[in-house]
Amino acid sequence: MAEQYGLGDPLFDPQEAKIDIVFIHGLGGNRTSTWTWEGDGRKLFWPKDLLPQDCPTARILSFGYNAEFAHFFPFYGPKFMPEKSTIDNHSTALLRSLTGLRDKTKTANRPVIFVCHSLGGLVCANALSRYHGADLASAGLVEKTAGVVFLGTPFEGTSKAKWAGRALKVLDWVSTTHKEDVKDLEERSANLTNINDTFQKFLKARDRSETGQFVEVACFFEQYAMYKAGKKIGIIVPKESACLPGIDPQSIQANHVDMCKFEDDDREGYKNISQRLSQWISDLDGPLKGSTAKTQTHSVYMGDVNYRDKIENNQGVVMGHAYSTATDGVRIIGSTHNTYNGVNPNNL
Repeated sequence: MAEQYGLGDPLFDPQEAKIDIVFIHGLGGNRTSTWTWEGDGRKLFWPKDLLPQDCPTARILSFGYNAEFAHFFPFYGPKFMPEKSTIDNHSTALLRSLTGLRDKTKTANRPVIFVCHSLGGLVCANALSRYHGADLASAGLVEKTAGVVFLGTPFEGTSKAKWAGRALKVLDWVSTTHKEDVKDLEERSANLTNINDTFQKFLKARDRSETGQFVEVACFFEQYAMYKAGKKIGIIVPKESACLPGIDPQSIQANHVDMCKFEDDDREGYKNISQRLSQWISDLDGPLKGSTAKTQTHSVYMGDVNYRDKIENNQGVVMGHAYSTATDGVRIIGSTHNTYNGVNPNNL
């Protein structure tokens, strides 16, 4: 049986690759099955079988980790899960696996995009927004992150009660029997309550970055309820939880498990995701996002200005003070008149 943890072999690695796309599964899934549609006696693993035709310049990778429930909601202590099995451990493994591959293949300067399902999105969000200290390789990878696609990822903020409720929904999905208490789940959700807030601060910081390298984000939510063994579980991650503030959400006509599996490239969900990825890759070839430094020589343009005439009779801009850090950054084009009834005000 092939190793299911780490990155494994690339799913697609063209010679002209200029970006990495990394898939991260959620609970109850793995590196392959999460993204594989099965039916009519055939299987379709769309990151490998479909996406290369729409993103031909991307190296495509899929990251695997231990996706058992207890590794996201662990107790600590000798009778329970060890501390190393928390989401922090998965985030660290993601960064180390990816930086190791990029260093080995001399591709550390490539941009990277993540595609995440369910709680795998929190593994990614935690990896990007946590403090990296002296780990320059991880910090460099984060700096190269160009976008993240979240599929049914819960962003419950800092409410332990909300996280406990979401954990119960997940338990209904991944386990046929469970005896978890809500208070226990609140205690076990302590680490997850910080991720949402920290990740949003990370996005805002990147938006304000002088380099202009903000992170593109797309959020998708499931439209259909889950059923298991004839029992209706309901929506695992509803729209209001699956979307970050300021991000226009998109729906996928499937339940939580099937929202990341596509039968062919005609599925609307596949089209929406692949087109978004293709557009982000295309945008990387354009001017630096958020920067106008290379496209505009002068920051203020002024036409004919008469400082004593009515404002509507002036062709340019009237202002008190203008300042530019660029050489010759403020220029007046056209004639200027500083008179009052034909008399120079300096002589009054």
